[in-house]
Amino acid sequence: MYFESVQRQSKQIFDNIDILFDSIPENEFSSIKGGFQTWKNFYHCIHSLDKNFIDPTSYQEPDFHEKNMDVMYLETPRILSKSELYEYYSSVKKKVSDYLSNLTDTKLIEIIVLNNNEYTRLELILAQLRHVFYHVGYIHCCLKIENGDTPEYIGLYKRIPDK
Repeated sequence: MYFESVQRQSKQIFDNIDILFDSIPENEFSSIKGGFQTWKNFYHCIHSLDKNFIDPTSYQEPDFHEKNMDVMYLETPRILSKSELYEYYSSVKKKVSDYLSNLTDTKLIEIIVLNNNEYTRLELILAQLRHVFYHVGYIHCCLKIENGDTPEYIGLYKRIPDK
């Protein structure tokens, strides 16, 4: 029952990330929006979902990841293109979707120990949803400032059909 709410909210965040990918052209992914490189903001958000949504204690960095690549305010020699980011995003989205399809209320209350602290799976998921919604909103605000408008936002009262 509760797992279904988690599934709906997770779908909503992925729908919003899809909209942002569609709204920003390839040549703007290396531009600065709100003080940060656009590609870094996307990577930070996607990497966090990848690392923390399911189980951060068993996480393996992607092969292309370099130290500090996920830290928005630090420069890195490697810069990811929109297509590279989208490919990574698609793999994370599938991984999370597969995880969510097997989620149950019982699994939501399972404990994961991270840095000597106990978290339920639900806490990890909620923390990631909050984190990603923040970044989606941040990018939306940057687009509003730049363009005077934002892409269509998917919220609680506006749902889009399943893809």
